[in-house]
Amino acid sequence: MKLRTKICLVCVAAMLVLSQSFSLFMLYISQKDQLERISKYEYAIFDNRLKALRQYAEGSFDFLSMSEEMKRRIMRSGSKEYLGLEYAVYEEGREIFNMTPYDYEDTGTENMDPFYEINMDGKYLLVMGKRLDIGPRQNYDVWHYKDVTEIHNNSKKMFFQGLAAAFLLTGFIAVILVVVIRLVMRPIYSLKDSADEIAGGNYESRIKVRRRDEIGEISEDFNRMADKVEEHIKELAHTNERQLQLMGSLAHELKTPMTAIIGYSDILLKMRLPQEEKEKALLYIGSESRRLSRLSAKMLELTGLYKDGEKTIEKKNVQMKTLLENVKSLMTFRLKEKGLSLTVKMTGEELCHLMDEDLITSLLMNLLDNACKASHEGGCIEIEAWEKGISVRDEGSGIPEEEIGKIQEAFYMVDKSRARASGGSGLGLSLCRKIAELHNGRLVIESRLGEGTKVSFLWEQDS
Repeated sequence: MKLRTKICLVCVAAMLVLSQSFSLFMLYISQKDQLERISKYEYAIFDNRLKALRQYAEGSFDFLSMSEEMKRRIMRSGSKEYLGLEYAVYEEGREIFNMTPYDYEDTGTENMDPFYEINMDGKYLLVMGKRLDIGPRQNYDVWHYKDVTEIHNNSKKMFFQGLAAAFLLTGFIAVILVVVIRLVMRPIYSLKDSADEIAGGNYESRIKVRRRDEIGEISEDFNRMADKVEEHIKELAHTNERQLQLMGSLAHELKTPMTAIIGYSDILLKMRLPQEEKEKALLYIGSESRRLSRLSAKMLELTGLYKDGEKTIEKKNVQMKTLLENVKSLMTFRLKEKGLSLTVKMTGEELCHLMDEDLITSLLMNLLDNACKASHEGGCIEIEAWEKGISVRDEGSGIPEEEIGKIQEAFYMVDKSRARASGGSGLGLSLCRKIAELHNGRLVIESRLGEGTKVSFLWEQDS
């Protein structure tokens, strides 16, 4: 059962119960008031008629000395004249006069209330009784019966009329209530519809907030929640897409060297080659295997950063002088191998930055490795640190302007033949970009063909 139906039914039931309870109470008060007024009026008439009957009996000639039969005749005559059709007279339980259609057993009037109500044969009677004393031993019980069935019938009729009117009015109110509840609960229905749309994949669904009450606040909270959900879903989708691209590119990158390795292995197993050719084949297999090893290591590192993100990053204040000296010592063999020199510049000896030292070291190693690949023998590479960032500059071959925007993509290489010959995989700058993002920073690449390249890691905010 829908909430609006439950609310409507509860309200309708409450209105019916309250209205009929009030109606019954008012009918009871009204009926009681009518009976009291009728009782007082009838009792006054009753009293007056008894006085007239007593005067009639006492005014009769020597009433007390008459025979019992004569007394009864006089009482019957007087009762008929002064009492009427709604009275009965008893003498010690014996009926003397009764013009009513009812037969009653006289129980005496000594201990009775001035009047009371009884139900006789489906009729409601207001009964009054009084002792009439005529002489020392002449006591009569006089009963007066007033039919008040019409009052009860009118009360019942009014109750059922009120009940019918209450049902009609409640039905009318129920219709209005349904309309009002629909209007009040429209934002809740909108919440449900938007939740269904989001559950169905439409993460852009939002609720229009037109009111400033509690429901409006809930709608605003729902929209904020939906924004966060959409943002999270997009982030997950982007990460998933990036990882799929990485895996696809990795499969493509693995295909060429693996084919060559398998080919040379088959040749070595199936053919007799001169020693020089054997060594050449083995050198190629070794070279490609090492390149695949480096490629796998970088893939694991990059995939880990995409998967865990800031969960694995541990930032602390690091002195730039110590960091750069450590990086320079790690690059010593690589620099000697290529016949290059490395110059370190800093704006101050005490310069510090908040960073994950291992990740920034990996970033700098990748930038310096790229600079070594691009530089000519005898060239110079410069690494510089200042308050806003770190840069690596070489004097190598440079990058075409139209390629600068693409080289941070995974596996993208400007000169694929030269990159493979130098052991490149196209993952270095992609890894650097991710490390920069985790440090709230960005990479800026400046390059000219034949003049060299400068790659800067800039902190957007020093955190």
